[in-house]
Amino acid sequence: MQKTIFLLIFILSTTQLIMAQEETKVTDIELTGNTTVLNGNLETGATMPLRWAESSQVACFPGTRFIEFQGNHVLYRMVMPPYSELKITVIPKDKKNRINVYALRLGENNYDLPPDISRAISCETSYPLYAGNPNLRAPAKPQSVEYISVNKSYNIVIGVAGAKDVLSGEFELKIELQSR
Repeated sequence: MQKTIFLLIFILSTTQLIMAQEETKVTDIELTGNTTVLNGNLETGATMPLRWAESSQVACFPGTRFIEFQGNHVLYRMVMPPYSELKITVIPKDKKNRINVYALRLGENNYDLPPDISRAISCETSYPLYAGNPNLRAPAKPQSVEYISVNKSYNIVIGVAGAKDVLSGEFELKIELQSR
C-alpha cells in the first residue's frame, strides 16, 4: 500500500513538473516589403540543449562548434514563399558580443522548434570560422545565411544565439526576400 501511494505521489509530481516547463518561445515574422529589420536582445531568449543540432537528420552544426551556441537563443519563424531568395543577417550592436545565426528549412506543415526538433529539410549556420580554439574576445562581425526556394513554400525557423557565456546583447536581424 505504501509503495502504491509513493508511486502515485511520484507520478503526480513528475507530471506537474513537466507541465510547468515553459514552451519554447518563438516570434512569428510578417515580412514587410523586400527588407524587414527587427531589433532584439539575447536576454529575451534562453539557453538550450544542443544535441539536436548535430543529429544527422538536422545537421545544423557539429558538436565541435557547440561553444558558438552555448549562450541564449532567440527564435523567429517565417514563411518563405515559392520562387524566392532569402538572406538572413544578424548584426551585433556591441562588437564584444559574439552573436551567431542559424536557419532551419522545414516543410510547410512542420512547426517544430529547437531543441525539440528531430528533422529538417536543411539547416544553414553562420559563425566565425577557426581552427583549434576560438578567440571569443575577437570583435563580433555580422553573420548571414541564405536560401533559395524553387516551387514550394517553407517554414523557416531562425535562431539568433550567443556564443558561450553570451546571455545578453542587442542585435539587428535583417531579412531580405527577393522574387526569383
